Amino acid sequence: MIDNKHSNNKIRKRINFDEPIADMIERLKSEHHNFENKLHEVEDAINSDKDIAYATKIISNMSESIIHHAVEEEARLLRVIMHKAKAESFESIKIMQEHNWVINFLKIDLNKIANRKTLDLEYSSSLKYIEDTKLINEFISNLREHFIEEEQIVFPLVLKAENISS
Repeated sequence: MIDNKHSNNKIRKRINFDEPIADMIERLKSEHHNFENKLHEVEDAINSDKDIAYATKIISNMSESIIHHAVEEEARLLRVIMHKAKAESFESIKIMQEHNWVINFLKIDLNKIANRKTLDLEYSSSLKYIEDTKLINEFISNLREHFIEEEQIVFPLVLKAENISS
């Protein structure tokens, strides 16, 4: 469960440290599924419709939720791993460090792509368009792999550390 806090007409999500770990993991899996559905829309937009503007808009609309999702995982799950499963933590820590490239893509690369498409009138037939499409497809592929790694490695380790059967 996520608490919302109002500030300057913008809702900020806060981490609920009282949410049971097992419930949190189920919610995070559900969020992965929801993100996956949006990633399919992005793929359709850039690969079928050749509409990179719509693709970047979808990703941009997801970015705050993805970043909050990553922060939650690090704040809650990594804490459990470091306190209760440190000897088995190497792979999970490596997976959590992948959040850095996710956030870099969302905050830097996505903005570059969005700015390029608005500045270049012949963008859709340019080499940059092809590179940007490739970059977005790589982001999607890497994010999917990241979700799989979390669900197969990180989440089970956290449940094991908390003595919760999955």
